Amino acid sequence: MVDKRNEPHGPEQMPDRHPRPDPTDLTNQASFRHGSASRWLVPAGVLAAVAIVLYVLAFQLQTALPAIGIIFAVVGWAMMVVAARSSADAPVRNRRLALAMAILAVGILAIFILIYITEAL
Repeated sequence: MVDKRNEPHGPEQMPDRHPRPDPTDLTNQASFRHGSASRWLVPAGVLAAVAIVLYVLAFQLQTALPAIGIIFAVVGWAMMVVAARSSADAPVRNRRLALAMAILAVGILAIFILIYITEAL
Protein backbone atom coordinates (compact mmCIF):
# COMPACT_ATOMS: atom_id res chain seq x y z
CA MET A 1 0.00 0.00 0.00
CA VAL A 2 1.30 3.47 -0.92
CA ASP A 3 1.16 6.32 1.57
CA LYS A 4 -0.38 9.27 -0.33
CA ARG A 5 1.08 11.76 2.15
CA ASN A 6 4.62 11.03 1.00
CA GLU A 7 3.91 11.27 -2.73
CA PRO A 8 4.91 14.48 -4.50
CA HIS A 9 2.09 16.85 -5.36
CA GLY A 10 1.66 20.01 -7.36
CA PRO A 11 4.56 20.92 -9.67
CA GLU A 12 6.73 18.12 -8.25
CA GLN A 13 4.48 15.46 -9.81
CA MET A 14 5.54 13.71 -12.94
CA PRO A 15 4.07 15.38 -16.07
CA ASP A 16 1.93 12.36 -16.87
CA ARG A 17 0.35 12.55 -13.39
CA HIS A 18 -0.80 16.17 -13.71
CA PRO A 19 -4.52 16.57 -14.22
CA ARG A 20 -5.39 17.51 -17.76
CA PRO A 21 -6.92 20.97 -18.17
CA ASP A 22 -10.61 20.97 -18.94
CA PRO A 23 -10.95 22.15 -22.58
CA THR A 24 -14.49 23.38 -21.95
CA ASP A 25 -13.36 25.74 -19.17
CA LEU A 26 -13.32 29.30 -20.50
CA THR A 27 -10.01 30.13 -18.81
CA ASN A 28 -8.31 27.23 -20.59
CA GLN A 29 -9.04 28.58 -24.08
CA ALA A 30 -5.98 29.28 -26.20
CA SER A 31 -7.07 32.85 -26.88
CA PHE A 32 -6.75 33.59 -23.15
CA ARG A 33 -3.55 31.72 -22.32
CA HIS A 34 -1.30 32.90 -25.13
CA GLY A 35 -1.45 34.81 -28.35
CA SER A 36 -0.92 38.32 -29.53
CA ALA A 37 -3.11 41.32 -28.90
CA SER A 38 -4.04 41.49 -32.57
CA ARG A 39 -6.26 38.46 -31.96
CA TRP A 40 -8.58 40.86 -30.11
CA LEU A 41 -7.78 44.22 -31.71
CA VAL A 42 -8.57 43.23 -35.31
CA PRO A 43 -12.10 41.88 -34.66
CA ALA A 44 -12.80 44.80 -32.32
CA GLY A 45 -11.66 47.20 -35.04
CA VAL A 46 -13.96 45.54 -37.56
CA LEU A 47 -16.84 45.72 -35.07
CA ALA A 48 -16.15 49.40 -34.38
CA ALA A 49 -15.84 50.21 -38.11
CA VAL A 50 -19.14 48.50 -38.96
CA ALA A 51 -20.84 50.26 -36.05
CA ILE A 52 -19.46 53.64 -37.14
CA VAL A 53 -20.75 53.12 -40.68
CA LEU A 54 -24.19 52.21 -39.34
CA TYR A 55 -24.17 55.20 -36.98
CA VAL A 56 -23.29 57.49 -39.89
CA LEU A 57 -26.28 56.06 -41.77
CA ALA A 58 -28.44 56.66 -38.69
CA PHE A 59 -27.64 60.40 -38.84
CA GLN A 60 -30.55 60.60 -41.30
CA LEU A 61 -32.90 59.67 -38.45
CA GLN A 62 -31.41 61.63 -35.56
CA THR A 63 -28.13 63.22 -34.50
CA ALA A 64 -27.53 62.82 -30.76
CA LEU A 65 -27.48 59.04 -30.32
CA PRO A 66 -25.47 58.26 -33.48
CA ALA A 67 -22.89 60.88 -32.42
CA ILE A 68 -22.68 59.27 -28.98
CA GLY A 69 -22.34 55.86 -30.67
CA ILE A 70 -19.46 57.01 -32.88
CA ILE A 71 -17.65 58.52 -29.90
CA PHE A 72 -18.25 55.35 -27.86
CA ALA A 73 -16.94 53.08 -30.64
CA VAL A 74 -13.77 55.15 -31.13
CA VAL A 75 -13.08 55.51 -27.40
CA GLY A 76 -13.83 51.81 -26.82
CA TRP A 77 -11.37 50.72 -29.48
CA ALA A 78 -8.76 53.17 -28.16
CA MET A 79 -9.32 51.66 -24.71
CA MET A 80 -8.51 48.27 -26.19
CA VAL A 81 -5.29 49.57 -27.74
CA VAL A 82 -4.22 50.95 -24.36
CA ALA A 83 -5.14 47.64 -22.68
CA ALA A 84 -3.10 45.74 -25.28
CA ARG A 85 0.00 47.81 -24.49
CA SER A 86 -0.44 47.83 -20.71
CA SER A 87 0.74 44.32 -19.79
CA ALA A 88 3.45 41.98 -21.00
CA ASP A 89 1.79 38.97 -19.35
CA ALA A 90 -0.30 37.34 -22.10
CA PRO A 91 -3.10 35.81 -19.95
CA VAL A 92 -3.69 39.07 -18.08
CA ARG A 93 -3.59 41.12 -21.28
CA ASN A 94 -5.95 38.79 -23.12
CA ARG A 95 -8.47 38.79 -20.27
CA ARG A 96 -8.43 42.59 -20.23
CA LEU A 97 -8.93 42.66 -24.00
CA ALA A 98 -11.80 40.18 -23.79
CA LEU A 99 -13.50 42.31 -21.13
CA ALA A 100 -12.94 45.48 -23.17
CA MET A 101 -14.35 43.84 -26.30
CA ALA A 102 -17.41 42.69 -24.35
CA ILE A 103 -17.95 46.24 -23.07
CA LEU A 104 -17.54 47.58 -26.61
CA ALA A 105 -20.02 45.10 -28.10
CA VAL A 106 -22.66 45.55 -25.39
CA GLY A 107 -22.36 49.34 -25.53
CA ILE A 108 -22.69 49.45 -29.31
CA LEU A 109 -25.72 47.17 -29.15
CA ALA A 110 -27.32 49.24 -26.38
CA ILE A 111 -26.96 52.45 -28.40
CA PHE A 112 -28.50 50.76 -31.47
CA ILE A 113 -31.40 49.62 -29.32
CA LEU A 114 -31.85 53.16 -27.99
CA ILE A 115 -31.91 54.51 -31.54
CA TYR A 116 -34.53 51.93 -32.47
CA ILE A 117 -36.67 52.69 -29.43
CA THR A 118 -36.60 56.44 -29.97
CA GLU A 119 -37.53 56.02 -33.63
CA ALA A 120 -40.28 53.53 -32.86
CA LEU A 121 -42.02 55.87 -30.42
